[in-house]
Amino acid sequence: MSGGTGAPVAFEVRLPRWAGHPAVRRHAVPAAGLLLTALVTALKAVALGGSYFFEDDLVFVALAAEAPLDRDFLTRVHIGHLMPGGYALVWVITKIHAHDWALASAMILVLHAGAGLAFLRLLLLLFGRRWMVLVPLVVALLAPATVQTVTWMAAAVNIVPLQIALCLALCSMVRLARGGGARHGAATLAWTLAGLVFFEKAVVIPAVLFAVTAWFLVDGGWAAGMGEALRRFRWLWAGHLALLGGYSAFYLSLLQASGSTGLGPPEPSVAADYALWFLVQTAPLLVTGAPVGWAAGEPIGPVVAPSFVTVVLAWAVLAAVVAVTVRHRRRAWRAWVLAAGFVVAADGLITLLARARFHPEHAFESRYIADSVPVTALCLALALIPLRGEGRPWRLPPFAGHQAVAAAAALCYAVSATVSAAGFVDLVREEIPRGYFANARTETARLEAGVQIYPTLVPEEVLFPWHGADSRLSSFLVPPALAEPDRERVRRPGPAHRGVTFDERGRLRPVRIFGGIAVPEDRDGGRRRCFPLGADRTLTVGLRAEYPGHVARIDYETRGPVGVTVHAGAVATRFLLLPEHRQAFFPLPVHREDLRITVDREGAAPCLRAVAVGAALPEEVSGGAG
Repeated sequence: MSGGTGAPVAFEVRLPRWAGHPAVRRHAVPAAGLLLTALVTALKAVALGGSYFFEDDLVFVALAAEAPLDRDFLTRVHIGHLMPGGYALVWVITKIHAHDWALASAMILVLHAGAGLAFLRLLLLLFGRRWMVLVPLVVALLAPATVQTVTWMAAAVNIVPLQIALCLALCSMVRLARGGGARHGAATLAWTLAGLVFFEKAVVIPAVLFAVTAWFLVDGGWAAGMGEALRRFRWLWAGHLALLGGYSAFYLSLLQASGSTGLGPPEPSVAADYALWFLVQTAPLLVTGAPVGWAAGEPIGPVVAPSFVTVVLAWAVLAAVVAVTVRHRRRAWRAWVLAAGFVVAADGLITLLARARFHPEHAFESRYIADSVPVTALCLALALIPLRGEGRPWRLPPFAGHQAVAAAAALCYAVSATVSAAGFVDLVREEIPRGYFANARTETARLEAGVQIYPTLVPEEVLFPWHGADSRLSSFLVPPALAEPDRERVRRPGPAHRGVTFDERGRLRPVRIFGGIAVPEDRDGGRRRCFPLGADRTLTVGLRAEYPGHVARIDYETRGPVGVTVHAGAVATRFLLLPEHRQAFFPLPVHREDLRITVDREGAAPCLRAVAVGAALPEEVSGGAG
């Protein structure tokens, strides 16, 4: 700046004495990284306040509420996922307080904070305490690709631990490559195993370790570096191959036993659509932090809704960053090859083979690229910042003010990513089933004694049909949300003369049977008033419960109490028919044999007027149930 005479004018800014203290200078960058991580964690806490358990969350919590923490529970394969670590986390918070979203949110925040701190540790190890490391840290903390792992517990408990394991495995690899002892090599194996405990996709960790080691941690060109990395750490790669081989055999055996589908080739048209949507539209938007539009998706929450303008902007930003860094940094191109390879192979290809081969629309789901965030942010750092001790890092000297430009770009990224995350959270708030479970808890608590609550399928807004009938029954999903005394009442209802079930809003309504009905008939086709009983006072009707959750109803008249025993397959249920009522309800197990009803020999035989078997549905009534 110059004054009126044209002479330069200098400004002097005096900092406090403590700002120049060596300890402050030494710890300023780590402290700033910690503060940034804490600030973003607070923003994520706000996002969690608008979410709730949904979809897979509900299934995991319901399983954890009943199951012991044993091998069967931990090794259950869920739609191809093997995640004993995630199940263990859900089991712990469920046993502490089931359906407590605040507790689940605290767990999710701890995981995300851990991922941020692990990535910060990696940056400091690789590059030292330079202010520029805060740029990739901002990218990793605020990436729009991770917002679904914030608001959805099921995504958080397998993807975020994978991010932590990947970063800490890289930390140990850096220490080993710089002359650390064999314990650091063993630590890389331990962290890889930890990642596999939470997510089978952790099989990619050794590949990332090798690429970073060969291209950045040892000397030489890219080909010579690969040979040097293979030779120098051959025992480590052998250990990883053995680990992956044992894990793969274990995983495939569980996958086969579960009947879940594994990887498979898609149709060429599906692959083409998916490649266009994922590689050309979704990935650039989520990687660059360009403004992301969202659309309501069923049943997994908001999905990316790319526009022409935002996609062009994302590609322009990506091209500019790659061009500038490759022009100035000697090894920048290696970083971008690693980033592109991870996104294309570990995210795009695996998702196509495992999920999108029938439904290419999975290309717009942000969670399928969330695990790439620490890798792409690390590659940005490797393209921008020289490593500690790196010789001849620059192809061209950095231009004047490059740090200020990087800081401004990071600020723009942070603003854009925060706006994108806010749009995602707004849509999540419209889709959560919190009200269903709140109503169920209130109505069950005030229901009078003697009335049984029979299972029905929860609405699609709570759990989508692809989970199967067993998982969608209210007797499975609702109990964890209830007070302890009410859980068994919903989980295992018994016979009753008054039955209710949940409607689509979680309110209790009188039950009606949707299914088959048997009524007495004369041989000539006329109607009888009562079923004729055999000499052993047994009635057999051709009604079967072929699906879980079915309920039976007997319409009757009797002058006095009389006991009946219902045989459904191998299960026998005994209860009383009372004269002050005209109907009796009872749950049925799945059975493929005719239903048999045996009346006690003591007392007058009742008049059995009809028997109905089927699904329990709520009656549409204006009043309450209880």
